[in-house]
Formats: sequence, C-alpha cells, structure tokens
Amino acid sequence: MGESFGRYRLADDESFMPFIDACNIACGFHAGDPVVIDRTIQKALKYNLEIGAHPSYPDLQGFGRRRMEVGENELEPILRYQIGAIRAMTQSNGGHLNHVKPHGALYNYAAIHMSTAMAIVKAVKNISPELILYVPPNSCLAEAAQQMGIKVMKEGFIDRTYDDEGKLVSRKLENAVITDPGIAQEQLEQMEKTGTVTTITNKEIPMIVETYCIHGDNPSALRILETLRRV
Repeated sequence: MGESFGRYRLADDESFMPFIDACNIACGFHAGDPVVIDRTIQKALKYNLEIGAHPSYPDLQGFGRRRMEVGENELEPILRYQIGAIRAMTQSNGGHLNHVKPHGALYNYAAIHMSTAMAIVKAVKNISPELILYVPPNSCLAEAAQQMGIKVMKEGFIDRTYDDEGKLVSRKLENAVITDPGIAQEQLEQMEKTGTVTTITNKEIPMIVETYCIHGDNPSALRILETLRRV
C-alpha cells in the first residue's frame, strides 16, 4: 500500500483495509512519497492494521521490479533508511511498526541470494530486533533471519502463480498474476488446508505459510479480497 506518488494515483488503499489484517507500506524508493506514506499510515491505524515497511531497491522508474547490482554494504543502509522512515512516521502517528516485507525484485532475489538476504536481515536487526520479517518459505532470506535471531512469518501469495521450484512466476509471463477470485480462493484454500500449492505445470509442491499476500496494484484485488472474506 501507499504506492501512489505525487500526482500519480495507484489503487484505493482504504477500500482494501476492511478485508485485511496487515499492510506493507511503500517507503518511497519504488513508490510512495512522504504525504502518501503519512496518510496511508493514518488509515491503517484507523482500521487497526498491523503496519509493515515495504523497502525496495532504489528504482522508482521500474517500480522496484528490476533487480539492481547493489552490494551488501551499500544495500544495508539503503534499507535501514527506508525502514527507519516508516517506523518513525508510524510512531509519530501513535502506532508501532510490526514487520518488514521486502518489495519486488529485492524480495525475489533475497530468496536465492544469501548476501542480499543478509543485508535485509542486518537492516531489520539494526532498526529493531523485535521486528518480524516476512519471508518466502525455504529461502535464503528465511535462513539468514534464523541465523541472526530475527522472527519470521512465512508468506504465501494469493494472486501470483508458482513454478516447480516454489518461486513466483516472472511477471513477464502471461500467467504470472491471478485475477480470477475463484482461482485465488482455490489457491488460498489449498495452501491453508494441505500446505501445498499447484504450480503452473500442475505439480503439487509444499507451501506451508503463516500469512497471505495480495498486491494492491492487482486490478482484481478488491474483488478477490471480498470473495475470500465472504467464504
């Protein structure tokens, strides 16, 4: 959430809030600006949502969905800067920061690249070791957090498809995003009831998770959320 920027508007965040328990707020490096961030935090507190920082590569033009060659020593302060900003703005509005969920290409690369994962975990720990880190199951990010003593929540995706290795299918492919509420419901129920997910090749693989993500820029996000809460 909070992914509008200046005069550019993306999604009606408040319309989603009655249907969710937690939100990840853009930190200004892939989207969001100080006014948008502040207003989004205020709305999240109004609906008693858990607030998370959603840091990314410094990639406004690409919406944080392009991987960047940034070393661990450079990436860690970039992330600490973003998380610290969301934490301070949340506290100034009378709330507290609950978790951190990396965005886009950063999240995906940290799942398979230990140096990137360690930069994220170090940034979280340096801000507050009490913060929860949202991670892909069985990933470098989960392993790095365990090594550093950071609590994690394993995350599954309601509106994205998976490949046979348990990774999200690239957005460059047509079948990467789920927009049909019925299919989203089936995927959520499968993960919740069986601890598995069906891949794009119809293979069933383990997917044991504790929190479920849907993207605010999915054009069907509200319909999906309404359907899931109703059932």
